[in-house]
Amino acid sequence: MNAFPLSFAVTATGGTFRGDAALLDETVVNVTIDSRSAGKGILYVPVIGLVFDGHRFIPDAMAAGALCTLSDRPLGEDVPHILVEDTTAALQRLSEAYLAANRVPVVGVTGSAGKTSTKEMLSAVLSRRFRTFKTPGNLNNQTGVPQAVFKVDSGCEVAVLELGTNHPGEIRSLAKIVKPDICVFTNIGVAHIEFFGDREGIFRGKTEMLEHMQQGGTIVANGDDDLLCTVPGAVLYGLGENCAVRAADLEEDGLFGTRFTLHANGDRVPCYAPAPGVHTVMNALCAAAVGLTMDMTLAECAAGIADYRPLPGRMDIRRAGSRTLIDDTYNANPGSMEASIDVLKTAKGRTVAILGDMRELGENGPAFHREVGAYAADAGISLLIAVGELSEHMAAAANERRPGMALWFPTQDLLAASLPQLLEAGDTVLVKASRGMALEHTAKAILELTE
Repeated sequence: MNAFPLSFAVTATGGTFRGDAALLDETVVNVTIDSRSAGKGILYVPVIGLVFDGHRFIPDAMAAGALCTLSDRPLGEDVPHILVEDTTAALQRLSEAYLAANRVPVVGVTGSAGKTSTKEMLSAVLSRRFRTFKTPGNLNNQTGVPQAVFKVDSGCEVAVLELGTNHPGEIRSLAKIVKPDICVFTNIGVAHIEFFGDREGIFRGKTEMLEHMQQGGTIVANGDDDLLCTVPGAVLYGLGENCAVRAADLEEDGLFGTRFTLHANGDRVPCYAPAPGVHTVMNALCAAAVGLTMDMTLAECAAGIADYRPLPGRMDIRRAGSRTLIDDTYNANPGSMEASIDVLKTAKGRTVAILGDMRELGENGPAFHREVGAYAADAGISLLIAVGELSEHMAAAANERRPGMALWFPTQDLLAASLPQLLEAGDTVLVKASRGMALEHTAKAILELTE
């Protein structure tokens, strides 16, 4: 972070400072919402979450040496604080002002699935030419994006920032902070559909980002998506002939990646995406489209794509004795489930899909789980192991298609006891579910199994 005087925070938040006026000239070296990371020169922002009110930890932050704290309630005169109406809103205003003062080109990334993997691919490509900052982890929500913004510093030449949402209006507020120069849309699926009503509602929510795009900015969108391909003026990427940046001649390299020819601007280059699945190729095309927008060459884009490496829990392929584990446990929705099944079915030998509940699908949740179960059966997966209350629908649909191919466990603990009997030597095992299912514990158990 580039340091700034405390007076900057007072002005940016629109708050009222209470404390020793001499502190206003002191330097803020970092901003945190976690009292445990407070220390000298730190501005503490106590946000109110679903479980904890950060105001409870103001004494801890100040005892640790924090310079000042925000607060939505008056504190004692011995506690230097900036009084604001809403600490989360103030955090967002401060991050907006910080980025405006430390402006670099911003690539904003949103979509129903694949945001984080696309962000990582974008970083791999853009790093071939630029000093590139990317959102750490998945700091993509109302408090996460501001935290990511504060990490942009004078060493950055471009920032790739991930914007997430599960309610209407959230992308709008995040886009106001980052004001993207390039708006990237990965796809419109059904993740969080219970809060948006339908895919068209999700489309409207995601494209709120355009309201705060920089004048003269560029839109990069998935041209194979039936909604995104209608965005006016977008640079489209995908497999279709309508796409300005597209892939042809796809040749799968098992679970290791995909070879393809990258086409753009009347030119073509051979390319290799070093992770399995057509969705990885789509991420690569997206990154190439952004790179070309920033005047990179097609060859540079191809080299950057080859540099990409998956994050843990996101199509992370690992050996587990004689077995192969596909750890895709970070999150799930119907589209990403089917994409992962498509990867699994390319494996040689027996294929096992351990799939858990998908969250935030609303009243259509059971139907979406049935669709995934049927998809796994039709894909020829050898064994489907479904985990969780909703996933009982997944197992039922699979067994209707292919009797006996699916098992169901109500909890992960019950599955754990049966894993040694269910898995065989040489299996390729996919593990995937929504984040709240925490199926990384099952992935870890598979790695620890002895033959």
